[in-house]
Amino acid sequence: MVKKNLLVLVLVMTVSATFGQNKWHVGQNDKFVAAAATEYNLDEDQQETLRESRMDMVKTYISSNKDFKDGKITKEEKNEITGNSSKAFNSTMVKLTGKSYKELKPFLDKMREALKK
Repeated sequence: MVKKNLLVLVLVMTVSATFGQNKWHVGQNDKFVAAAATEYNLDEDQQETLRESRMDMVKTYISSNKDFKDGKITKEEKNEITGNSSKAFNSTMVKLTGKSYKELKPFLDKMREALKK
């Protein structure tokens, strides 16, 4: 009985932690999109495209880091996966804003720092 209760408790804590982490990532993503919408005057459709693109990148980073920690991929593979994901996201930003990556970099750097807090 004690083992069963302990198992249920661990399961509930795991689900809660996962949900909390996902909720945190969604919140961070929403903050990023709101700032980009203000900075680059993005309409609702552009904001949704950006939201999806950035969330795809975040999910890729999370899964590749987990796979690396679990020994499923090498560091080089992880770097390639995350690099490709970043390139796809940056390409979306360039298309949506009409700015070059060089022009976007200060905003991206600023947001990276702001979202760490």
